[in-house]
Amino acid sequence: MNLPISFEDDNVVAFNKPAGLVVHPFDYSSEETLLDYLKEKYPQTFDISNEKKLQDGRIINLGGLVHKLDRDTSGIILVAKNQKTFDSLKSFFKERQIKKTYIALVEGIINDNEFVINAPLGREKKNYRQVANPTNLRGELREAITNVKVLGNKNGNTLVELNPITGRTHQLRAHMKYIKHPIIGDKIYGTIIDNQRLMLHAQKIEFILNDKKYLIETEIPKEFNI
Repeated sequence: MNLPISFEDDNVVAFNKPAGLVVHPFDYSSEETLLDYLKEKYPQTFDISNEKKLQDGRIINLGGLVHKLDRDTSGIILVAKNQKTFDSLKSFFKERQIKKTYIALVEGIINDNEFVINAPLGREKKNYRQVANPTNLRGELREAITNVKVLGNKNGNTLVELNPITGRTHQLRAHMKYIKHPIIGDKIYGTIIDNQRLMLHAQKIEFILNDKKYLIETEIPKEFNI
């Protein structure tokens, strides 16, 4: 594994994760993950205490990982290199002080140039997926807000920029399904277009750390060109 580095300094390192790579082990899994790469290339980040218990009973240390991306989402993944930075970034994510920008190719033509999706997410009793405004709620309903900007369209599909204000699991995927423009390649959330990958890319991340403004971005993958 050789992950391209988008940015690095004494406090953080940001990788451009390819689609298909799992960030860390999950229940009963044994496949290679981004965490394995970090253990080899950045062992010092595991001086950071960041434990997670899996359903199979394993307790793993995620080290400097401060957030994650779905297996099939590509783009920027941020890793802290010391405990102080880790604590700050975790707080920033919790307090919504980090701006994340995603690029997605979605089904259908969206006519509005910019708009906001404000639809709380939860899980229905017979559905493990996140659902916007579920009718048969199981568990907690959580606020979810996404800003949407249309970048262009071609062949009946639309390229959009997505800024999640909240950070819920599968928020962007569930929200685009909710407005009937599912992300291409997202079979779990309703796409009818067969595609080799989920067309969702974490393109940019912005925050202020130690009075320094960080703007970390990657190139948009060529398969998103319209």
